[in-house]
Amino acid sequence: METKLKFDKFISSKRVRNSSIERLREIDQFYSDRSRIIYSSSFRRLQQKAQVFSLESNSSIRTRLTHSIEVSDLGRTLANQIAYSLFEKNLISEENILNIVAIVENACLLHDIGNPPFGHFGEAAIKDWAKHHIYDSIPEQFKDQLDVPDSLLNQLIDDFREFDGNPQGFRIVTKLYTDYDEYSLNLTYATLLSIIKYPRTSGEKNSSLKKSGFFKTEEELVKNIYTEIELKLPQRYPWVYIMEAADDIAYCMSDIADGIEKGILTEEKFYDEFKIEWNNNYKTKPPCFFPAKKKLKGFNRDFSVPWSKKAMEEAAKYFIDNYENIYNGCADGLISKETEIGKALEIMRKVSKKILYTSFEAESIEITGYAVITGILNKYSSILKMSLDDFKSLIDNTIEGRDLEKRLFHFIGKRYLDAYKNGLKNGVKKYNKNDRDFFVNEWWLRVHLIIDHISGMTDEFALETYQMFEGINLMR
Repeated sequence: METKLKFDKFISSKRVRNSSIERLREIDQFYSDRSRIIYSSSFRRLQQKAQVFSLESNSSIRTRLTHSIEVSDLGRTLANQIAYSLFEKNLISEENILNIVAIVENACLLHDIGNPPFGHFGEAAIKDWAKHHIYDSIPEQFKDQLDVPDSLLNQLIDDFREFDGNPQGFRIVTKLYTDYDEYSLNLTYATLLSIIKYPRTSGEKNSSLKKSGFFKTEEELVKNIYTEIELKLPQRYPWVYIMEAADDIAYCMSDIADGIEKGILTEEKFYDEFKIEWNNNYKTKPPCFFPAKKKLKGFNRDFSVPWSKKAMEEAAKYFIDNYENIYNGCADGLISKETEIGKALEIMRKVSKKILYTSFEAESIEITGYAVITGILNKYSSILKMSLDDFKSLIDNTIEGRDLEKRLFHFIGKRYLDAYKNGLKNGVKKYNKNDRDFFVNEWWLRVHLIIDHISGMTDEFALETYQMFEGINLMR
C-alpha cells in the first residue's frame, strides 16, 4: 500500500454551500467552524444540560458544556501527538498537522450538542414514546401502515425508535440554524464527518453498529459528503477515533470526580471499590500504576491526571500502530480493553454504574426527566394528529378554534419551523401531493419538528414547561 501523504485526503474544508468569505489558509476554515460552534445557542445551552446530575446547584459539578470543553482539551492534545507521529512517518504533510488538531477540537466541542434534556433518560423517553405511544399521534388516514413492518411509515419512525444525541447533533448543525439559509452552521466536511461515530442511518437491520449516527432526514446529505470525500459507508472517518477516545477518557474521570464532589463516594471508597471490581473481573492484582492507598493525595493527582496521560499515550500509539485500519475506517476504538489502562477505564465505568448512576441523587432526577419528556411529547400529540390542512392553517394562524394547539405551537422556535418547511420543500418533492406517501413524509417531518423543539430545551426549561402543561406551576 502506498502510504505517503495518504491521510491528507481526510482534510477537507469543503462546505455544502461555499463560504462567502475568502480565507487564505485552510486552517482558517476550521477556525471558522469553531467560531460557528461556540457562538451557537445550542452550544451555550449545554451549560444547563446535565453530564450526570441534572438541575445541580453546585457549580463545581460538570455540565455538558464543561464536559465538552474538557473533551476538547484532551482531544487537542491527543490529536497533536497523533498528527506529529503521522508526519514523522510521512503519512501526512506538515501543513496538515494543525488542521487535524483544529478538526478534532471542533468535533469534541460538538460531540454532545444533540443531547436532549436529562441526557440518556431523555433519549430513552423519546425512544420509548416512539415504540409504545406514537400510535396515538398518527393521523387516522395512514395508521394502518403501522401494521406493515416494511411500510414507509415504519421506516421513517425508526428515526425516533432509535433516537440518540449523536444523530440529533448532526441534524442541529446541518439543518436547524436557519437564520441565513437552509444550510444551518454550514460546517466543513471534515468537521461534520468527525462527529459521525456510527456511520449508518436508522433502521439498518443488518448493521454491526449498535446505534445510528444520522437520521433519514440527513441521509442524502451524508451520502453526498461521503461521495465528495471518496469514502464508502459505513467507513469511519479517521478523526472520529480521536474524538471518541478523548470523550471516553474524560467521562470516566469526570463522573467519579463529580461523585466525590457531591459526597456520594470518597477517594478511599473509590479506591476500595476499584480493587473489588478489578479482582472480580481479572482475578489479579490491580495494574502497576494503581497508587498505594496510604499515599493518596486526591483523585486528580492520583488518578485523573496520570491515568488520562497514560490513556492518551496508549491511544496515540494504537492509532499509529494500526494506521491502515484507521485509514480504512474499520479499526476498533483507540483504547483497547486488552491493555491495562483500557481495563482500568472499564473498571472505572463499572464503579460509576454501581455507585453513581444508581445513587438516589442520579436516579430521582432521571425518573423526573423521563416523566417530563414523556409528558411534553404526549401534550404535543394533539398537533401531530392534526390533518395537514389544519396544521397549515395553524402555521398561518388562520385556523378556527384549536386554542390549545395554538398555544402549544407558539412555544416552538422559528428555526425549527423553518427547518420543517425546508424539509417539506426539499425532502418530499418527489411525491405527488395527492399521494399518501406525501402525507406520511410530511407527518414524519412534523414529528422531527416537535422532537427538535424538545431536544433543544435545557433541563430546567423542560421541567418548567412540563409543570406549566400539567398546571403545576406558572411559567414566568
